[in-house]
Amino acid sequence: MTSASTRGLLADLVRVLERPGPLVILPHDNPDPDAMASAVTLKYLVGALAKKEAHIALGGIVGRAENRAMRTYLNITLVPVSDVRFDRDVQVALVDTQPGRPNNSLPDSVVPTVVIDHHPAYAEYPGVPFLDLRDQYGATSTILTEYLQESKVPIEPKIATALFYGISAETQDLGREATAADIEASHYLYPYTNKRRLAKIENARVPREYFRVFREAIDRAALYDHKVVVSLLGDVQYPDMVAEVADFLLRLDGAEWSAAIGAYNGCLYCSVRTTDRETNAGDLLQRVLGAKSAGGHDMIAGGRVPLGLDPAERVRAACEVRARLLD
Repeated sequence: MTSASTRGLLADLVRVLERPGPLVILPHDNPDPDAMASAVTLKYLVGALAKKEAHIALGGIVGRAENRAMRTYLNITLVPVSDVRFDRDVQVALVDTQPGRPNNSLPDSVVPTVVIDHHPAYAEYPGVPFLDLRDQYGATSTILTEYLQESKVPIEPKIATALFYGISAETQDLGREATAADIEASHYLYPYTNKRRLAKIENARVPREYFRVFREAIDRAALYDHKVVVSLLGDVQYPDMVAEVADFLLRLDGAEWSAAIGAYNGCLYCSVRTTDRETNAGDLLQRVLGAKSAGGHDMIAGGRVPLGLDPAERVRAACEVRARLLD
């Protein structure tokens, strides 16, 4: 069933995209399953309802094994953002991110036509024609599922599988920050999913290097005050590894907070997780890294800050972030 918050929004979305010109769908730079699922579903709906050509742009890399498997088995085509010309004829839709955030490659001079996200509003966006921000939802994929329900467009198994996995990954199988809307969307999608492809994504094969990095992450993890576990990872192969380690460390018995800090391609990445529902991980990390460099929800947060190329500087910066987190 489509929620009251969605009814009528789909018609507004199609209306603002009616003018001629291609559409560029831009998730955050290193898209996770929620971002990729939301992007591919928006592309599907725009093609079916507005008969508009759309491309999904990639500003970073798809690094995590499950995310690469999702891209492969669900045939998700991503175009390098360097190949995109952000001229006047192009409309831009941001999904799972917002204007002015450091985690996307939207030029500062470009005002997007569409913004759809489940994170809190980081600013006011009066110039955006279509804005759908729902921080009460656990996943952006849930918003797109409700659009799909309202559209009455036939549900392709690959789209259903992408959305189902997007919600599952973002909410850790509906166990983290999942709401009634996320649960309802997940139950609605499951009968349409391709179970074989879903299993291949959820159990994606990983290289030997993956286990080495995790071993080192565990070796470097330290427990503070019997409830906060932090690991300084050094250089990582892909940014998502930082979030992956933070998720893993929170499984430590007795831990209420976990954090992982690693460097990739000239930036320091930090991910924070908590089981404490009385605090806000997003607010904490924004205080540590700065409001423009981090974001998140009550139980999950992430951010990045630019670094120099000096290895010693990266170590100093990581130690400083750890100290501020523990302060």
